[in-house]
Order: sequence, then C-alpha cells, then structure tokens
Amino acid sequence: MRALFVLIAFGMVAVPALLALARSDLPRGRRIVNALIVFLAPAFALGLIHGVPELDGRALQYPVAWTTLRLVLTGLALILPWCLYVWLNGRR
Repeated sequence: MRALFVLIAFGMVAVPALLALARSDLPRGRRIVNALIVFLAPAFALGLIHGVPELDGRALQYPVAWTTLRLVLTGLALILPWCLYVWLNGRR
C-alpha cells in the first residue's frame, strides 16, 4: 500500500514536469528550467516542512495542531507542481 502512495505522489509531481518539458513553443533551455522548477518545488517545500522543528512533530505544545498543519502543508506541496505548471504556462 505504501508503494502505491509513493507512486501516486511521484506521479503528481512528475506528470506536470513532463508536460512542461514536452511543450514545443518554448526554447529547449526555457522548457528545462520550467520543468526543473515544477519538479523541485515540492522537494524544497517538503524540506522546509521537515526542517522546522514544530512542523516535524517535535513541538512540545499542541502536537496535534502541529501535526495537522504538517499534513495539510504536505498535501499542498503535492498540489504545488500543478499550480506552478499552470502559472508558468498561463503567461502566454
């Protein structure tokens, strides 16, 4: 079951990056930069989430609230690639 969740999460990140890479109306360098931005943004967001002690579950006060916030931010990090894809492609 865990492998299925990992595959779904990877697909949510990889598909918009591959779509950004497959565009033909931009130069190759710009497509690669856009795809890297879309692909690496969730890793950066999750790194920030796990880098803050309160969001990593080590908070002493209100652990349930911090854990809930961490789960919400993790879900938003998986939606972030699609938002960036639309934002980067919507300028034209």
